[in-house]
Amino acid sequence: MQRFTRSVLLLLCAGIPAALHAQGFAVNELGICAMGRGGVSAASPCADGSAIWFNPAALTTLTGTHIMVGGTLIRPHGGFTEDISGIKTDMPGQNYLVPSAYVTRTFSKKVTAGIGVFAPYGLGTKWPTDFIGRFDGYHTSIKSIYIQPTIAYQVTPRLAFGLGVAYITSSLELHQRLDLSQQQVPGQAFTFASLGIPTYTDIADATLKATGTGIAFNGGVTFKVNDQLTVGGHFITRKTIKYTGTAAFTQVLTGLVLPHGHPIQLPPVCDTTAPCNVDVLVGTEFLPTQALSNGAASTDVTMPDQGTIGLAYKFRPQWTFMAEYQQIVWGWFNSLAINFANAATPDRTLYEGYKDSHAIRTGLEYVRA
Repeated sequence: MQRFTRSVLLLLCAGIPAALHAQGFAVNELGICAMGRGGVSAASPCADGSAIWFNPAALTTLTGTHIMVGGTLIRPHGGFTEDISGIKTDMPGQNYLVPSAYVTRTFSKKVTAGIGVFAPYGLGTKWPTDFIGRFDGYHTSIKSIYIQPTIAYQVTPRLAFGLGVAYITSSLELHQRLDLSQQQVPGQAFTFASLGIPTYTDIADATLKATGTGIAFNGGVTFKVNDQLTVGGHFITRKTIKYTGTAAFTQVLTGLVLPHGHPIQLPPVCDTTAPCNVDVLVGTEFLPTQALSNGAASTDVTMPDQGTIGLAYKFRPQWTFMAEYQQIVWGWFNSLAINFANAATPDRTLYEGYKDSHAIRTGLEYVRA
C-alpha cells in the first residue's frame, strides 16, 4: 500500500528563524487482519493478538497461544510546486517498514496475557538538497517503538477489562540547511541580508540526532450486550518524550564573489582566477562558529493520548458489521522547545497550534466456515 505522511521532525529547527506548522504523525497499520477490516477493531479485534494494541480487554476472547509477526511497507511519494516559479520538486524514492509483533497466551478461563511490539507513531520524509524547503528540513525521521506487556481479565461472561504498560523507545533525526541571509553578522545587530546577501544562500548543513524513552498505559474494556452485539473501546495515555542528543553543523561553501570595498571585508585573494580587487566569500569567515558549533541539544515531543469506542454486530453466523469512532488528542502539543547546551546558540520555542484528529470507520467481515 502507499501512504503519504509528514513527520513532526519538520518542527525541529536547529537555528532556523522561521516558524513552522505541522500535522499529526500517527500510524494505524499495526496488524494485517485489522488493515483488511479498514482498521475497525475496537469492539472485536482480530484473533491474532493485535488486541494488545487495539483493545487489551479483547484478549479474553482468545484461547491457547497466538503468535503474529508482521510489517507494513509504507512508500511515501509526492512533490512540491512553487507558487511563483512553477518549479516542481519530486520526492526521491523511500521506504519505511512499520513492524508489529504479538504473542499471547491464555492462562485460565478468566486471565489472558501477552506482549506486543509495534510502532503507532513515526515515519518521515526525504527531499533533494536543492529543494526550496531545505531550510525547514530535507530529511526528517522519527521512530517510536512501543513494547507493551498486557493482561486481560474476564470479570463476567459479558464484561472484560485489559491493561497494558508500554515502554517507549524513540529516536529522531533532522537534516536541514541554514540560510546565510538570515544569520546575524558577528558582532553586529543586523543579518547578512542587510548586506545584500541573497535569500536562500546555503551556509551550513545542520543535523540533529536524539533519543528518548517513556512509559504509557493502554487500557480497554469490552461488554457483550447480547449474542449479536458487543461494544468496546480502549484509551492510551499521552507521553512527552524528552530527547537528548547532538546538533552538528557542517560548512557549505557559498561560492559568492564580492567586490572590493564591500562592507564585508576579507584579505584580498590574488590568483589567476581572481584579481586582487575582489574578495571571495567562502563560508568559514562568515559562519558564526560560536553560535553554530557542534554540541548537545534536547527537545520534547508528545506522543498523544488517543481513544477509540466501537461496536460489532453479528447479524449472520458468518457476517459481522463493525463501526468505531477514534479521537487522537494532538491539542496537547502546542509548542516545541529546542534547547542547546552551547550558551551562544539561542534556544528556540516554536508554536504549532496542533488540532485534534477524528476518524469514523466502518467494516464488514465475512468468516468462511
